Amino acid sequence: MSVASALKLEHRRPGRIRPDLDALREVLEALGNPQTAFKSILIVGTNGKGSTAAMLEAVLREHCVKTGLFTSPHLVNVEERVRIDGERVAAADFSRHLDRLAPFPELTYFETITAVAFCVFAERNVEIAVLEAGMGGSWDATRLAESEIAGLTNVGSDHRKWLGVERSEIARDKGRALAAARFGLIGGDPGPIAVAELEAPDARAASSVIHRMAMDDGRIRLEWAGGHSEVRLAMTGRHQGLNAQLAVALALKTVAAGWLCALDPALVGRALEKVCWPGRLSVHRVADREVLLDCAHNLEAAQALAAHLADSSRCYNLIFSCLDDKPVEEMAAVLGPHVNSVVVCELPDERAMDLERMLAAFPGAVAAASPLAALTAAPDPVLAAGSVRLAGALLAHADDGEEQG
Repeated sequence: MSVASALKLEHRRPGRIRPDLDALREVLEALGNPQTAFKSILIVGTNGKGSTAAMLEAVLREHCVKTGLFTSPHLVNVEERVRIDGERVAAADFSRHLDRLAPFPELTYFETITAVAFCVFAERNVEIAVLEAGMGGSWDATRLAESEIAGLTNVGSDHRKWLGVERSEIARDKGRALAAARFGLIGGDPGPIAVAELEAPDARAASSVIHRMAMDDGRIRLEWAGGHSEVRLAMTGRHQGLNAQLAVALALKTVAAGWLCALDPALVGRALEKVCWPGRLSVHRVADREVLLDCAHNLEAAQALAAHLADSSRCYNLIFSCLDDKPVEEMAAVLGPHVNSVVVCELPDERAMDLERMLAAFPGAVAAASPLAALTAAPDPVLAAGSVRLAGALLAHADDGEEQG
């Protein structure tokens, strides 16, 4: 993060969340309602939002749309969250828009950054912005864009403190974003019970719009009315096929909305074959070591990572750390059988889980005082997972000096 932006955001604590959009709505009105200057697509869900958003933005950009992309959280620099035509916003521009928000100290950290994104997109004359919700679908700051198109990746068990203990409560919260949109799409393979839990009766399954088929050579075939693409995704993991299906289905809805004339199969394939998203089974060189990084930060993400490891010909040595609200025992039970050894480490975050609990979850693991110390202790090949903070801490020391993507 740039020093200027870090100082300006320091008093807005990241963990502060409130179920109320009135304060941000008033601020946006004072700024001239920048969120009304562009069309937008909102993506909600437990996991896969960032990957889906990156794929969708790439598809739209390949069709010569001037795009904005807003994602969270960031890995190394806060400016990563706001991109124009695939390029991260300049630190000076991000800081300048933060200055516009200085008179509004009541905004939370996420509300502030969302407002910055809206201001940047309006100033740069973005045509379509792809917005990744921070949490849930009822009170998320991104909802104030009033996106006409919305997609749900999946419903997991994360953030129960804020969204509800039962899965049905979490689903209902996320479903409100679909219900408010003109076009709502549900990713994955939702059954009738899951759809009913969302309470978004007009939302359709992405699979009813885009048919997805795995091919023997590792590619996937995506078919829709009037076209198809056979692609080898740049992003690794079986779950990325589902994310690609939802991304293309959402892109197809821009045609239904009248934003695009048509979806070109060749451009869809070109976009999906080159889009990457750091920290999602991505390989980096850190301290002259090759590291496979995955942000898997909850049980469902750990299960997706375990499925990938089960398919892999390599058996990795795991560097693990997580925040204190995660089900580490369940995550360890899922990941442990697929790795050789485990090093758990402390994270530079006030919400980091203590070493003792992580050591108890991974019998036989060793402890390290930092992610870099853990990298020194772990033999090759190395996998780091369990937290976005862990991925970011290692990427900050990547040999290229910054996050990639």
